[in-house]
Amino acid sequence: MEILNYIGRKLDNINGILRRQIELDKRLINQRNIGISYLYYKPPKNQIDFLYKRFFNYPIQCKLSSNKNEVINHIPAQFHSDLVHFLDKSKTIVTCHDIYTFLEKKNIRNNSLLQKYILSGLKKCRYIIAISEFTKNELIKRLGFPKEKIKVIKNGINKKMFYPISDEKLLKINSFYPEYFKILHVGTEETRKNFLSLLKSYYIVKKRIKKILLIRIGKPIFQDLIKKMGLEKNIIYLNGITNDRLREIYNLCNILVFPSIYEGWGAPGLESASSGLPVLCSDIPVFREIYKDFPIYFPPFNYKKLAELIIDIYKDQDLRISMRERGLEIVKIYSWEKAAEEYFKFISGLLM
Repeated sequence: MEILNYIGRKLDNINGILRRQIELDKRLINQRNIGISYLYYKPPKNQIDFLYKRFFNYPIQCKLSSNKNEVINHIPAQFHSDLVHFLDKSKTIVTCHDIYTFLEKKNIRNNSLLQKYILSGLKKCRYIIAISEFTKNELIKRLGFPKEKIKVIKNGINKKMFYPISDEKLLKINSFYPEYFKILHVGTEETRKNFLSLLKSYYIVKKRIKKILLIRIGKPIFQDLIKKMGLEKNIIYLNGITNDRLREIYNLCNILVFPSIYEGWGAPGLESASSGLPVLCSDIPVFREIYKDFPIYFPPFNYKKLAELIIDIYKDQDLRISMRERGLEIVKIYSWEKAAEEYFKFISGLLM
């Protein structure tokens, strides 16, 4: 059996979606006699080149590559679901991380016609893999998919990549601002990530606690606002770091704040837990499903409450220790080996 993954544009850095697929595929290759390949297109030179590669040349490549008897077609991201139109639908599955693609405000890059076109492909695939019960329920309740079409296979966590580093080894690591209490935020600053609530909270906290920093992993968007708030020297942006350095940063920071208002999973929370880092996160259904009682939750837009909680955690070392212990217990639930076994059993049925 062979699985052909249609991953879209070739990326310079591995994002969360591609990382999930790589983690699953590594386990499948180790455990099963299975062939796995990837089909992608080269980064476009401009907008016209993007339209040509993404919606004309790449679909043709997909169609030509899929004409094999023992091939399972797998589309690892829901926003590439239009490719289903060019594949054998009886042997094609799509992994849906969330349905935000079909909910977000229409714009030039995600206009109404494109949303409908992608959604029509998702409706024609044989099965959908949802990465959480929340995403499955969203597909059913908000997009009208039958529950029989959806299989939930939750993500794992790579505990060999994300783990607590001993105090002795931490002293040898390239640290930063060791005298500061460090708040970490990982991800983009797009609207659903609710970064503005964290920014407002941090503005309040900074007035009460002088030696405190906000560490941002991801590209900045709100530089002008940050400058206007007088926080440009108090927010450190890091981008394009390695997984090894990311593990170090999880260990060097004091707390992760994850204020998203919409997610399909939320990898940074589990990576933090696995690294022994306490988490403050927004009280949304998917976080309750995945993180259980590990984090401290706050109402997503209540930035004043978030500020209070940050100050409480700053003052209470015992609380941070107990949260760390709960987090290390929670991550025991999630395993890429378990996810890969479920994935293999599920896709094997497509060839019967």
